[in-house]
Amino acid sequence: MRKRSTSDRAANGNPAVPAENRDARKPVRSEQLPRVRRRKPQARSADTQERILSAALQCLVERGYARTATADVAERAGMSRGAQLHHFPTRADLLAATVEHLTERRLAEFRGTIARLPPNNDEIGAAIDFLWSAFSDDSAYATLELIVAARTDEELHASLRPVADRFAETLNLADRELAPHPEDRERFNSFRNLVLVSLQGLAVMQIIKHNDALIRGVLDLLKELYRDLFPPSAKR
Repeated sequence: MRKRSTSDRAANGNPAVPAENRDARKPVRSEQLPRVRRRKPQARSADTQERILSAALQCLVERGYARTATADVAERAGMSRGAQLHHFPTRADLLAATVEHLTERRLAEFRGTIARLPPNNDEIGAAIDFLWSAFSDDSAYATLELIVAARTDEELHASLRPVADRFAETLNLADRELAPHPEDRERFNSFRNLVLVSLQGLAVMQIIKHNDALIRGVLDLLKELYRDLFPPSAKR
C-alpha cells in the first residue's frame, strides 16, 4: 500500500497543512466576490448618442453644414464610423438629431433661467433676453445653415420637419404657463411667434455687420409691446 505523501494529505485537508494554505484552496463563493456595477445598455447607448451629437454640433459650428461629413463626426466622437451609423444611419438623420439635441438643451436652460428669477420679476423681459442670446450664438447660426439647406435638400427637410413639429408643440405647452389668461392665449401665441421671427431675422442681419444699438432697440421694443398688449391691470 502506497504511503500518502504530504501533498496527498494537504489535498485531503490534513491538519499538518498550514491553515492559510488550506483556506487558499477553498473555492470562492460568488457572494464573496466584489460586485462590479454595470451600466444598463440603455444608459450606455444614451451616452454614446450624446457624444455623437456633441461632436456633430462642434463640427457644424467649426466647419459649417457643407463641410461637415459623418466621418468627421465619428472621428471627433472617438468612435468608428460603423458605430456612429448604428445610431444615425444617414447624414440627414444625424444633423436633424443634432438640431433637436441643441433645442432640448436650450429649452432646459430657458426653464432654468425663468425658475431662478426673483418673485415679481419681469419674466417676459428675461425670456426675450435669453432667446436673443440663444439665437445669436455660434450653435444657432449652425442650425440656421441646416434650415436654409433644407430648402433644396429633400432628405434633410424630411428629417427636420418632425423636429420642428415637436418644438412647436413644446412652445404651445409653454404658452399655457406664460400666457396671462386662457382667453389671451391666442394673442400671446402670436406675440411669441413675432418675438421668434424678429430675433431670427435680427440674428441674420448681424452676420455681416454687428450693431449693438439696433439689437437693443429691437429687444426694448418687443418688451414694450408685451407690456402694451398685456398690461398688469388686464391680467386676470
